[in-house]
Amino acid sequence: MIDRKKAERIYAKSIEVLKEVQLKNGGCLATPKGERYPYVYPRDHAIILLGMMSAGLHRRAKKGLQFVLDCQLESGAFPQRIDVDGNDASYKPIQIDGTGLVLYALSQYVEETSDLQFAEDNWDIVKKAAAYIINNVYPEKNLVYTPNSIHEFPPTEAGHEIWANAVCQAALEKLYNLAVKLNHPHQEWKEYSVMIKEGMLKYMWNSRIKSFVKTIRVKEASSVLIDPDASKYAVADYGVLPDDDSRVKSTVAEIEKNLWNRQLGGLCRYPKYEGRNNGGWGPWPHFTLMVARHYIRLGNRKKADKYMQWVLDIAWKDMLPEHISTVAEFEEYVHDFTEAGLLRKDRLVLIENARKHPMFKKGTAYITTPLAWPHAEFIRTWNLYKEKFS
Repeated sequence: MIDRKKAERIYAKSIEVLKEVQLKNGGCLATPKGERYPYVYPRDHAIILLGMMSAGLHRRAKKGLQFVLDCQLESGAFPQRIDVDGNDASYKPIQIDGTGLVLYALSQYVEETSDLQFAEDNWDIVKKAAAYIINNVYPEKNLVYTPNSIHEFPPTEAGHEIWANAVCQAALEKLYNLAVKLNHPHQEWKEYSVMIKEGMLKYMWNSRIKSFVKTIRVKEASSVLIDPDASKYAVADYGVLPDDDSRVKSTVAEIEKNLWNRQLGGLCRYPKYEGRNNGGWGPWPHFTLMVARHYIRLGNRKKADKYMQWVLDIAWKDMLPEHISTVAEFEEYVHDFTEAGLLRKDRLVLIENARKHPMFKKGTAYITTPLAWPHAEFIRTWNLYKEKFS
């Protein structure tokens, strides 16, 4: 049995963190001010809003939605990064999953509150964002293309990525259902959601490894990346397939087998790539929480408790980091990035904060504490856990 009292403390702290990162204009920073990420990232922002909704903070979620909707670019996408005043502060290519997640969060908000007027007031923005996704569906495979998505590592992502496709498919399906309620026929949203799903099941399932692939690369190189990757669970987390589907189960089994950290516990996002590690390779609480939801939904309390207890154990003062690593892995990262001249300002902040963290002397580097994203995922996962195992 997990430590429920500690879980409730982390739940309460998680709500505090989400409130702390929200600006007066509604934007949600990825970290509190003074930490590494003093920007609004639509991906993190949308998931933070889903966490707020799970906690019953719908008024805050609505304000956050209006903030990001008002930042829409001419293309229909939302910026890769937004500053505190709502200006485009992107420094990487557009990430289409961010646009999908904003639409998904908006649809979820209206679904939970029946605030149809909010959707009506922003309908032109919604249509433009949906059109952006559809315009980036490549007809050869009916899959969404993204040059840069969840892991922000172009050598492994330029193409049809599993996470981005699952998110965008779910967004279009939810938008279609919303359009029906508003009496605004948008049959193409339903058609494209079906097409993307069919494309994923046809081209992104690999029968040899019995798992979904991470990315089918189509621009810089024609290749298929079959690497184990925690974000593959998006196929169930966003409802493309149910958790009891054999393909979901075997994909999660592949994630567990290859990405459970044998030294620290918890799930890593991806395999260790030399020269890639952002603060030292190690496990991430928000990806561990995502996969915990798989076992909660299946009613497998033993496995759900294993994942949840790990998150409880690594919380520091009831707060969750972006990820953790061994000090040795962390110092490898510092050495390699120092000699390559890649220690920009935000990475220096990361290094300083990790080294002065009390756990560093005990052999574990805590990277970026607190990060809002895992706190949002904790809220969502703990509520699901209590609902399932009451």
